[in-house]
Amino acid sequence: MIFEYIHQNNSREIVTLDLTEDIKSDLFRRVDFENKKEFIVKFISRYKRDEKIVLFDKNHQQLLKYYEEHDINTLENIENLGDENRLLFFTSGSTGFPIGAFKSVTNIRSEVEVLSDLVSSIQKIDKVIVTVPFIHIYGILAGLLLPMQLDSIKLVVKEDFLPYELLEEAKEEGSLIITTPVFIKALSKLSENDDLSQALFISSTGPLQKEDVASFEQKYQTKLMQLFGSTETGGIAYKLSTTDIWKPLDGVKITSFEDKLSVSSPFISNYILDGNIKKLKQPFVTEDIVEITNDGFTLLGRSNKIIKIAGKRISAIAIENLLESIEGIEKAVVEVIYKKELLRSEQILITLQTTKEIDKKTIKEKINECYGVLTIPFKLQIVEEIKLSAMGKKILF
Repeated sequence: MIFEYIHQNNSREIVTLDLTEDIKSDLFRRVDFENKKEFIVKFISRYKRDEKIVLFDKNHQQLLKYYEEHDINTLENIENLGDENRLLFFTSGSTGFPIGAFKSVTNIRSEVEVLSDLVSSIQKIDKVIVTVPFIHIYGILAGLLLPMQLDSIKLVVKEDFLPYELLEEAKEEGSLIITTPVFIKALSKLSENDDLSQALFISSTGPLQKEDVASFEQKYQTKLMQLFGSTETGGIAYKLSTTDIWKPLDGVKITSFEDKLSVSSPFISNYILDGNIKKLKQPFVTEDIVEITNDGFTLLGRSNKIIKIAGKRISAIAIENLLESIEGIEKAVVEVIYKKELLRSEQILITLQTTKEIDKKTIKEKINECYGVLTIPFKLQIVEEIKLSAMGKKILF
């Protein structure tokens, strides 16, 4: 693998991957880095030497404080991890304090092999372009270890690609672009209409609306794959183009339990860090509401983000996308709130970032128009900014 780093002034550097960082440690240590170039050099050196690695962004103050106050190596039951479970990732923490997921060598290598076979069956890959941060499991698996598995390719990385810069990189035949829904939507808004039929885009961290996928693929005559999974489970399924059906990755077995997705897989963590080290059992029941089909499953949404409107179960994400189509609404976050003390325990909290005044009547009329009469009470709040995480997820704190 040839690693090419693009500096902010757009000069390019071929980086040598040195495998002699320092003396090997048998302890869990965090990868400390200032930029993506430094991270890749350090991570690959330690990964190749089978070190125990902790991964999180130092700008995440909660995690940094936790790491500084707790020695991972002295946690109760740390000996249960053995030498096999040696990478520690953390969830985004969007529903509370981040949960840690220990990944074993088998978890990582088996998933990378499956991803490699999958993308190679769709497109010949000569170049991998990465826009995602490497501290998340998707960034490590798809953005770094997958290019290493593909071997004779060029890995291209920049701290912050602009959409038109990413488009320019993707024009090269045999390009694989590891990115997020934010970039897919941004690329669709460019005036260019380049032919990217010899490129493959992979998006994760959140499902795209079918209309977004269709317009993107049509605009560039290209192929888009979406990956579905979590930190704890690793990859679960994928889908191509505008299909509704998520197909399980090789080796992944799925069923449903009380309408929730139940997964058995070689990619699932054996242990998590949630207050203390806990053993995970399989099958693992997620919080995703699904309908199982012969080929895979359709995803309705998270159990805590499903709203019943006119007898139909609607994903809060679908409502967010609908609201963002209203003139003046830049970003929307829809949450389901449960309060037992109220007459109607289920309520909706809608948070908006807007450029003009938006009232509840406008919101209700738009939802009624598309989904039927909304009878669930909802609260509307307008904020100055809804931020995006490094992986493109909306955050309110």
